[in-house]
Amino acid sequence: MLQTADDSRLFLWTGEFRDRRVEQMYRQQRLEAVRKLLHACGIAATTVFFLLVIRQYLIFGPSLTFWLDAAVRCVGLLTGVVFQVLVRRAAAIAMLDIIAGVGMASLTTLTFMTWVIGSPPALNAGTLAFGYLLVFFLLVPCPAQVVIANAAYVSIGTVIFGLIWLPVESYTIISVILFLLIGNGLGLVGMRQFKLERRRNFLSREEARRVTDALTLARQEGRKRNEYQAWALDALQVGVILFHPGGEIHSINRRAAELLALPPGSVRPGDTHETLMRFLLQRRDFGDLELSDVRYHIDRLLRGAGTIAATRHAATGKILEFTLNRLPDKSVAVTIFDATERYALNRRLRHAVEVAGDGFAIYDSQDRIAICSSRFAALYGLTAEQAIGKSFEELLAQGYERGVFSRDERETGNTQTVTTSRRHIPERMIEIRTTAGEWFLVHERVTPSGDLVVVRTNITARRRMEDELRRAKEEAERALADLRGAQANLILAEKMASLGSLVAGMSHEISTPLGIGVSAASHLSEEVEQLTRSFKEDQLKRSDLEDFLETATEATRIMQGNLTRAARLIQAFKQVSADQTTDEVRLFSLGEYLHEILLSLAPALRRTPHRVEIDCEPNLMIRNRPGALGQIVTNLLMNALQHAFDGRPEPGLLTIVVTRPREGRIVVEFRDDGKGIGPEDLPRVFDPFFTTRRGTGGTGLGLHIVYNLVSQVLGGTIAVSSRLGEGTRFTISFPQDATT
Repeated sequence: MLQTADDSRLFLWTGEFRDRRVEQMYRQQRLEAVRKLLHACGIAATTVFFLLVIRQYLIFGPSLTFWLDAAVRCVGLLTGVVFQVLVRRAAAIAMLDIIAGVGMASLTTLTFMTWVIGSPPALNAGTLAFGYLLVFFLLVPCPAQVVIANAAYVSIGTVIFGLIWLPVESYTIISVILFLLIGNGLGLVGMRQFKLERRRNFLSREEARRVTDALTLARQEGRKRNEYQAWALDALQVGVILFHPGGEIHSINRRAAELLALPPGSVRPGDTHETLMRFLLQRRDFGDLELSDVRYHIDRLLRGAGTIAATRHAATGKILEFTLNRLPDKSVAVTIFDATERYALNRRLRHAVEVAGDGFAIYDSQDRIAICSSRFAALYGLTAEQAIGKSFEELLAQGYERGVFSRDERETGNTQTVTTSRRHIPERMIEIRTTAGEWFLVHERVTPSGDLVVVRTNITARRRMEDELRRAKEEAERALADLRGAQANLILAEKMASLGSLVAGMSHEISTPLGIGVSAASHLSEEVEQLTRSFKEDQLKRSDLEDFLETATEATRIMQGNLTRAARLIQAFKQVSADQTTDEVRLFSLGEYLHEILLSLAPALRRTPHRVEIDCEPNLMIRNRPGALGQIVTNLLMNALQHAFDGRPEPGLLTIVVTRPREGRIVVEFRDDGKGIGPEDLPRVFDPFFTTRRGTGGTGLGLHIVYNLVSQVLGGTIAVSSRLGEGTRFTISFPQDATT
């Protein structure tokens, strides 16, 4: 809430608050008062309209002017009723402002309509407009802009009616304008004064309420603070005694009375500390302590020479710890803590430490031993009592002197001699070795309180086992590397053997058309020599020439056909062998390449009665490694010829089906109708060196090579399904474009 009295900064020239939020809050608080005042204004306007109907009847009688004016008055009565209903139902001050503004405009409009029906004298119109202005400015509780807008409407309308409609003289219109100026001036001044006065009273009330609330709250807070202080002291689990700077007791909580076994009423606020001490010493609560002894301990605590004084209470048997603190106002607070359980816990902790592994110790924030076990200290040739209080460096020096650690390993950090680094890592585990060859695992952890807990475990047996396991692992890795090298050599030998078989078969296949071509060429050469001799000896006949031409034509046809066949075989062999050698990614037609592979394998296939069929979409272009694909198809065909139809006299059928299940993916199915694979062998067909023909030359690497080529080179997958007597199916899936 604004508190300043400066009108220029606090209020507008209309008397309203400059801060729209404050203005809105003020008007919202006056909602009911505004509603009552608008009710009164509406009732007054409606009553006046009703009385004017009677006046018009007395003046004009039952004439047309009366009935027209009565109709306008009835509209005014109806408007007044609607106005009352809307004012009663409005729930917000903004809605009341709108209703009041519309009501004032409606009243002015209805008045202008009556002037049209029966023109009043100009001075009467000016007087009525003057009254309207004073009522609007001084009585209607609306925002200034709403009132000023309606006042402007009344003023401008009255002047226009006076100049255009009402019978006036020049001096009369001047009088009307003067009335309007006076009414607007008085109304603005009065409205500003009323608004200023109401808002100043509002500010005064708010300020008074705020001050009253603050005083009330301060008193309540003071009472609550005292109550909370007493309640908090009694709720504490430690005893608290507060002393005034002069030594008088200010307050003592319930827990302190319980710990000191004070009977009710024995010590009251206002008693001195000497009274309390004498009372406790007379009962021999703390054994043979005298008043001088107590004063000595108090002086040490107040001077900071000690922090805690502990003693056993004779009556209760509890160990009590006393702590003294000076407060800023020179008063003293004494806290009493029941340390019986903690001391018992410390005793149990010391027993537990003794049986904790091969060594246990706790270093305080100064890196000195606070607790340690006998086994921990024995490593350095000390007892637990001798080790307590020693720093980390002192223990290490003791270890070097006794020869527990080698000084040569100190430089390597094996014994962790850097003290500061131990605090930088919240938790760590290190291994140390003694000169006797023993290994210890040291687990260090920094506690939230800043202590360092060290647990030491003898791991000599484990380290020896780890060394043995490490040597065994190295030997196994060497054996595995040798095995992988042998496997790679066998795979390479298998590939070279396959390529050698391909070369041998292709050489035999090419020799046939080349031999026929050579024979045809030799025969043609003999015919040419015979024709040449006949021509030189002038014995050439027409029939001889015709025979020669027929022979030459036939020989040329034979040579051309066989040489073309040999060229195709050589081209297919060249492409397949080059692909298997280079294994580069290139764009090729899958169907044509499969036929080229079959053409290169024709010598091996002709030695069997079995047929190979290819079902592939024409002009199916893929970008992949044709060499790997050729070796896969070759190995699958050779594997089927060796195993699927072994011992079968009737011809078999090998089918290669190529499909595209989705965009960018190729699936090749290699099927045969052979004898199938047994269920016990099916999961192992891709294993290296697995073969069912071990004694007849099988290496067990054919399908293993296929699996590696599909998964590693083509970037695809391969699956096999088979049943005995129903054939075998290999399904290969790989990307159409290996570069994506």
